Amino acid sequence: MNRRQLIAGAASMAAAAIRALHAETRGAEVQAAGFAPKRSGPSTPLVLRSAELQVVFDLHHAVPYSYRYKNQLLTGDSQGETPRAIICQLHPRAYRTVPIQVLDAQQSSDSISFAVRVDSAGHQAAAFHLHYTIENSSLVLTMESIEEQAGFELIEMALPHLVSVHEADGSAWMAEGRNGGSFVRLEAAKAYRFEDSDYFGRISTELPIGMVGQHGIACVMEVTAFMDGTETEIKGGVGNRRAILGTVQVHRVHGGRCYHMNDGGNPICGNSNTPNLLVEQSSRVRFDFFSYAGEAQPWLIGSKIVRSRVPASPTHFFSDRFLYIVAGKNKTEDKPKTTFAQSRQLIRDVALLTDYAPQTVFISGWVYDGQDTGYPSEDKINESLGNYEELRELIDAGKRLNANVTLNVNYDDAYKSSPIFNEAFIARRPDGAVWKSRVWDGEDSYIVGMAKFVEGGWADRRISYTMNRYKIKDSILIDAMSWFAVRNDWDLQHPASGYKNLVDGKYRVVEKFKEGGIAVTSEQFRYPFVGKLAESMDGPGVSECPFGGEAVPLVASVFRGAAIWGTNGETFRDPGQQLFWNTRSALWFQADTDRTRIADFYYLVVLPYSKLHAFSVERYESEGAVRRVLLERHSSVSLDTKTGSYTAELDGLTISRDNATTCPIDEHRIAFYAKTAQKLTYPLPAGWTAASVKARALTIQGDDVHEVECVEGKIVVEVMAHQPVIVYSGEDARSRALAAQIDTAAE
Repeated sequence: MNRRQLIAGAASMAAAAIRALHAETRGAEVQAAGFAPKRSGPSTPLVLRSAELQVVFDLHHAVPYSYRYKNQLLTGDSQGETPRAIICQLHPRAYRTVPIQVLDAQQSSDSISFAVRVDSAGHQAAAFHLHYTIENSSLVLTMESIEEQAGFELIEMALPHLVSVHEADGSAWMAEGRNGGSFVRLEAAKAYRFEDSDYFGRISTELPIGMVGQHGIACVMEVTAFMDGTETEIKGGVGNRRAILGTVQVHRVHGGRCYHMNDGGNPICGNSNTPNLLVEQSSRVRFDFFSYAGEAQPWLIGSKIVRSRVPASPTHFFSDRFLYIVAGKNKTEDKPKTTFAQSRQLIRDVALLTDYAPQTVFISGWVYDGQDTGYPSEDKINESLGNYEELRELIDAGKRLNANVTLNVNYDDAYKSSPIFNEAFIARRPDGAVWKSRVWDGEDSYIVGMAKFVEGGWADRRISYTMNRYKIKDSILIDAMSWFAVRNDWDLQHPASGYKNLVDGKYRVVEKFKEGGIAVTSEQFRYPFVGKLAESMDGPGVSECPFGGEAVPLVASVFRGAAIWGTNGETFRDPGQQLFWNTRSALWFQADTDRTRIADFYYLVVLPYSKLHAFSVERYESEGAVRRVLLERHSSVSLDTKTGSYTAELDGLTISRDNATTCPIDEHRIAFYAKTAQKLTYPLPAGWTAASVKARALTIQGDDVHEVECVEGKIVVEVMAHQPVIVYSGEDARSRALAAQIDTAAE
């Protein structure tokens, strides 16, 4: 008996088993779970089992038909649609979307692999395997063993219907990870499908996951291949809505499409010479099944599953630091916003206002003619800010103020003002032209092809020069690097997909700096940089759920402790929003920035955030306009979405509420601060004595003794608007704390 006969025999037996199983259980399942198949069962079923999960496949479609978990069923491909692939015929150039053909399948105890063929215009164009592996309650799908016939290239394959739930079955819901996260119950949902991003197509850049569930069981899908698409869609009208999870598996970047070049012009389209860039990362998507009986917010359970395997943060250096960027000068401006001498004064003022809190300060506009000029060269100081010696003095002076003073640079953009500018490291557009981008601040920028920039040695030389000449320590801000986590280069001599430019280019830059003891930070929070970058200046904003449900802190739940990121839009001005969504933006300051604005942000956002941001989410509550995130260690953040009122608690004690903070800095210091004059209280910590408690009011002129009382076990402080008061366990404790901070920073 040959292999095909063995498969046919196994399929026949499996079909009989499935028919018997459906006949025995369908009535009970319809009654208990409301499950009703949306199409007849597969004519040639195959079954993959673990101790916890059973997956039924249709041999002819190579996708799951149904999933059984905890004796309940979820639907796979409910429509019986044959997956379709895009094939490129190279000569003459033509792209076709065609159905796949499943040839046969090979099955073992924990996997099944479907042999797939794709034809184009009557000719075999490509072949590959769709490989499923089961383990406990998880299923992993990969595309493997890809073979392309001469004259053809495989572009991608869409699998839009891998898991689904149906309103008619009752109690169905969906959650997804874009823009911070959202959750909707199908009975209140509206049909919606995300449009392609101008820059990233169907890639979900921050958290490529979707979840669906009903009747106490659910599935979370995570698309772990960086350039694959994530599908989270709701279809249908009232009474017949379906929530669907799927993916687009990308083998090559489509050379026939049009792409946004971020140059202010129209998208640029490929032509007959445009390479279909090989991605070089295997397509992969993972499904985890879980139960949620009695849980009103089932998405949280799925978030914990994903969080359990998130890469750890590469450093905790930034966890309690006050990060900000100092605006130097743009080429188009007549004078600088902040000179090196003024930066030194700014850092001193911040130190005095925060009781010498640890700072990380990124100096911008310091090179050539200002921000966004001169790169990739860094040999010329912008003379309007000062000279080389003054920059070095600024960096050294920062150490005495507990400040890590370092640089804001850019590796994605290059400028012809650089003496080492070379088209050899500039990326190419789909039409083959040199990739000229925007005029940022008075000079045309050109996009660097990061893989060839590294391969040619330019990156290593630049990094070594920067570290040796400027003696920076601990950190550096590389603007734009993470915003375009994946960016393609259509250079015929050095073609590179976004994945290749990421792994062979940007990752190498991060690793090279790390070898020198410097942690790279960047601009935007992106999924491929989790575990690589500990800090991003910006991140997902807070938006309405496009499916008609509510925004939920899904991104914040998954990545707490693994990364730090800021937020977009005006949210950075709202302490309650920042604490609830677990964001800490890095603001821009300059010489004339109002110092009260600086104090507001530090005491109302940075300090309480530093205490809570790494705690895992234990529960989530939503009632009316009030949202509450319950964290480990009896901590929490609540937010009223209508009034903006908020409360943050640490170890059961309020540390921030409605623009007022009473937050421990360390075991010997507590900060009291408010935007309006008022009386603030905080319990006297264990080990403190009322007679020893001292307080100081901080100003940029210095600090003054401030009156403090201890009444019935509570510290009571009258604060003025925008003036920080630090309460110490004793005068000697204050001296020791400040000395320790400065000594540590100077090492």
